[in-house]
Amino acid sequence: MTYSSQTSGYLANDIMSRRPEWLVPLLYEHLLVSLQRAGVQITARDFEGKAKSLDRASAIIAELLGSLDHEKGGEIAAQLSSLYAFFTVEILNIGRTLDQDALGRLVELISELHGAWVAAAEQVAPRASVAAAPRPVMQLA
Repeated sequence: MTYSSQTSGYLANDIMSRRPEWLVPLLYEHLLVSLQRAGVQITARDFEGKAKSLDRASAIIAELLGSLDHEKGGEIAAQLSSLYAFFTVEILNIGRTLDQDALGRLVELISELHGAWVAAAEQVAPRASVAAAPRPVMQLA
């Protein structure tokens, strides 16, 4: 069994074991890890790795955007849609300019949103056990 297939199996198990209310925080966790990894890769001048990490971050943003229910979500869904469009543009610009300051600001903003989503999920579906609780965001820098 390769490392990649082990990781994929772990992620699939992590997703399947979470309550639906905790899936958005999970996406934010993976988004933050991808962005932090890109920062490390920019510093290391690993441009191929940076491109893969930013592509993964963009794919996660696309998933978040696709999950919005504009009919039920109303104004909040519209605001999140605009915010996700902003994130996408920022990720593209960071990939082009390698601007670590912009990346840091983006990570900070997304970290705050992650905290808000965790708080919302906790109110709707309190963590029943350590196994169902979201993992802390891995710090790579």
